Amino acid sequence: MRPHGNFKIYTDGQILVSEVTGPWNTELVQEWVDSMLPTIQELSLKGPWGTIAIVSNSLLCPKEALQLLTDKARGAVGKYQLVGSVYVAAPDVDGRNFIEPVYEKFYKDICPIEFFDDYPDARDWVRQRCLDYAKSHV
Repeated sequence: MRPHGNFKIYTDGQILVSEVTGPWNTELVQEWVDSMLPTIQELSLKGPWGTIAIVSNSLLCPKEALQLLTDKARGAVGKYQLVGSVYVAAPDVDGRNFIEPVYEKFYKDICPIEFFDDYPDARDWVRQRCLDYAKSHV
């Protein structure tokens, strides 16, 4: 199947930012995580890091796509010092009202996950997680 949705990635300090338009499917998630790997490896050499996905249109995706995201997050925590994952979505993004508990269930016991309405709050949260991690691993 062809990928559904689209994404763009870039960094903001020790934050891997993705701008994602949903809904997305498993094929898009595979492209997304494959494209992030070189940046993840680079960020991890500099210390702890976190992700922010700025989502527009929809947070909805198949269970398999969410499972793939969380499987990759599990590997990034253990191997690459991932300290947290954030989703930024306006209140009117499709699925925002009911998807948070679903995402939290999938990320449980992997890494902290948060939802924010805006990027500055999300960025502050990730930066604090990175600082806390660095202090606790001195």
